[in-house]
Amino acid sequence: MTLTRRAVFATPLLAQAQVTPSMLRLAPELEPLAQRFESTDRDKCPALLAAELKKGTPVRQLMAALFLAGIRNVNPRPPGFALHCVFVMHSAHQLSLEAPASMRHLPLFFALDQFKASQARDKDYTMGELSGDLPSPDRALAELDRGLENWEFDRAERAAAVLARTAGAHEVFSVFWKHGVRDYRNIGHKAIYVANAYRTLETIGWRYAEPVLRSIALALCDFGPETKMNGFAFADQTWNTNLKRAMHAVPIGASKESDVTGIVAAIRSATPNEACADAAARLSKGATASSVWDAVHLASAELTTRLAGGGVITGIHAASAANAMHFAWQAAGDARTRWLILLQAAGWMAQFRVAGELRADIQKADITSVSEGPSRAEIGRELSNVITKANEVHYYKFPVAIAEDYHLVSERWRPAFASALKHYTKKASDPDLPAMQQARELL
Repeated sequence: MTLTRRAVFATPLLAQAQVTPSMLRLAPELEPLAQRFESTDRDKCPALLAAELKKGTPVRQLMAALFLAGIRNVNPRPPGFALHCVFVMHSAHQLSLEAPASMRHLPLFFALDQFKASQARDKDYTMGELSGDLPSPDRALAELDRGLENWEFDRAERAAAVLARTAGAHEVFSVFWKHGVRDYRNIGHKAIYVANAYRTLETIGWRYAEPVLRSIALALCDFGPETKMNGFAFADQTWNTNLKRAMHAVPIGASKESDVTGIVAAIRSATPNEACADAAARLSKGATASSVWDAVHLASAELTTRLAGGGVITGIHAASAANAMHFAWQAAGDARTRWLILLQAAGWMAQFRVAGELRADIQKADITSVSEGPSRAEIGRELSNVITKANEVHYYKFPVAIAEDYHLVSERWRPAFASALKHYTKKASDPDLPAMQQARELL
């Protein structure tokens, strides 16, 4: 299927990096730096970034300028493809925190290189200034919710802009958490975008939120109800059914092995709606949220082990989506939203499995029988390898998701969950990316 790329503003070559009346202006302290990122040739960007670091430009400011340059220059519809340069910022930051001191700045070079690749790929798009009537602040949250619910991207985008100016992160994301897990299409990128944007804004500051919230709103409205992707139109998914399910109080406590293995088995063989029904039935009988999340993370790991070659990306996305949905569940304050996220997580893992089964090379596996896997310390060493050797963004996103979720999975299941890491990582013997070799020399 060919997707129509919808550009809001066609602009001159971004190499000129001139802020025109139609182009969204970033915060004054970030605009000159973002323009330099936008206008510098890709092969000269490592030297640019190294020079900024050497003159003492704060890393947070560099990260903010780069993140917002990605927001301004990459179309959020569809939410994927070139937009990975935005998704990866959280993972790059986490890797910098994990890295030895001598490698701490290198993930930023990787993120800049990915931005330049995405900018070239999406050169017909630039986010522009908003036009048209904006809702009043007291109506903006309801407008955002209704705009997303009805797939009205203009309505949702305007409401998001008003909320960035008048509301706080908790209020705005109470709507985004819900709608982020509504639609699986494009293999989970909507939930991934919401979670990673929130976490990046936590690092760079809410004052930079407006273009980010606008971009998210546009992404969540993409595809509409009819477009079919990954074997699913919107009506073929689990959202509408889960909305109708009676909400039960979800016990918080230790997971139970029989519930975990049962939910994993349902995800492995049942339809997505059947997997949701199984999880809901167990929750109504006292199963804990921990049991569901253990099963969701294990199911994503199992799918990663079952897929080979180019198909492994479906399993990788399952793990990234599980990471995003678990984060959303932790951050969401509304009980109904948390209930929906929990059921959607089980349904999405089954949807990933259905997408994986379209491939002829999917293997059989039972993740619950795996007893050995890397420790958290060993995962940390794997993270150091990918910093300089990753040649595409999922080598950053996937191991970071495993590292972040390792302690969210019950101790009983951590070896099995972490065993998936070996299916998509880099070895010490793998070559460094050219941009990273250049960065090492410059630093």
